[in-house]
Amino acid sequence: MRVGIAAVVLTLGLAVTLIACGGEPEAADPTSTPSVATVVTEIEGADGTTASAGGYTLGEVRLPAEAGTPGKVSFTITKDGDPVTDYIEEQTKDIHLYVVRDDLEVFRHLHPTQGEPGAWSGDLTLPAGGTYRVVVEFAARTPDGKGRQAMLGATAKVAGPTEVDVPGSDDGTVIAALEETPKPGIDQEIGVVLSDPAGKPVNLGTYLGVYAHVTAFSRETGEVIHLHPLGGPENGEDGTRLGIHVKPPKPGDYVFFVQARVDGMIHTLRLPVTV
Repeated sequence: MRVGIAAVVLTLGLAVTLIACGGEPEAADPTSTPSVATVVTEIEGADGTTASAGGYTLGEVRLPAEAGTPGKVSFTITKDGDPVTDYIEEQTKDIHLYVVRDDLEVFRHLHPTQGEPGAWSGDLTLPAGGTYRVVVEFAARTPDGKGRQAMLGATAKVAGPTEVDVPGSDDGTVIAALEETPKPGIDQEIGVVLSDPAGKPVNLGTYLGVYAHVTAFSRETGEVIHLHPLGGPENGEDGTRLGIHVKPPKPGDYVFFVQARVDGMIHTLRLPVTV
């Protein structure tokens, strides 16, 4: 179900840019802007629910063995059996990695590094056990200089207690809300409003070259939507508004994860939505 960056580019004429997190400080970069890339074509069916599409394969997926123990997430990316090593940078990164528990109560967004050709890894500690979906998002450069964009996913289990403190739309410092519920099957702009506990605008900085990062997951299918703001923030009486493009393909239950830098800190807010 993913409404990918390529789809947004073709529909709205935006620069081609893509998508740890969750409260740790990160150096502010107020001058960063989305980079312009070559034409990127989204691979049909690469919506995060399958490990292979368009000849590309996500393989050898591993997660930390135990919840609460620092470890590694690792995987390979191949094309027709050969390592994929050349990528088009999207939203300042070659690859964006999401680790999401199947009940959508745990979410991690990471940026791994490539070691051996086609082999990627990153540090990861998960707060609870369970079955997780590991989803990688990338645009691989093709011999003609263009790009093929994919969202590939595979599952892995982590041992340990499954109880977890589920994040909400209010983390005590920043509150996130959608102005309206998206309509299925329709290209539309909806507003994400960020505010402080008093309902006032926030001091919003850039994160990965844009003013917010929004990813949504379908409860029913596990499909992924990666969205981007349209333009800059607008301060109003109810907070700071960002317009985002969205097109859910079908009715259902989704969870939106909104990530934004406020006063130099990255905040991750969780918004369940029924479309």
